[in-house]
Amino acid sequence: MSLDQLRNCNFGRNRANATGSTGVGYTVMDTTGVTVTPRTTTGVYQLTSGSGLYAAYVSFPTAFRGQIMWDTGIAFSTASYAVEQYNVEENNPLVNDNNSMLNYLTGTVSALYDINYGKWQIIANQMIFYKIDNTTEIARFNLFDDADVPSMDAVFKRVKI
Repeated sequence: MSLDQLRNCNFGRNRANATGSTGVGYTVMDTTGVTVTPRTTTGVYQLTSGSGLYAAYVSFPTAFRGQIMWDTGIAFSTASYAVEQYNVEENNPLVNDNNSMLNYLTGTVSALYDINYGKWQIIANQMIFYKIDNTTEIARFNLFDDADVPSMDAVFKRVKI
């Protein structure tokens, strides 16, 4: 799956009005300089006539890290270049959502691990769960029988304190 984003380049007014097949284009390269997307002028447009500000929707592979190299093509006697980095962590809005979900799941798995492998004990009508270190309390429940009477012998339900 790829991610398409609007990207911009400012070549200034002295490099204005250079769109089309001989004008401003871009190449997408990975962190080693290997071309991922060959130079293209397709979709490149000038934001305002005479501004030298160009933009295009650029397609990036999933988890891409690298750069976009903009150039003025052969529209001028000397070419100009501009480079901007692209790192999935900075540019893909879904990465933060994925990291938040991963942190939540990691905490949940850790809690489940502690509940299953840490110590637990019943004192009076309370069940106490500890982390894997067997000393840090992580949950405490009141225990009741089927008549809702506190019990440690005929436990029917537990209620978190």
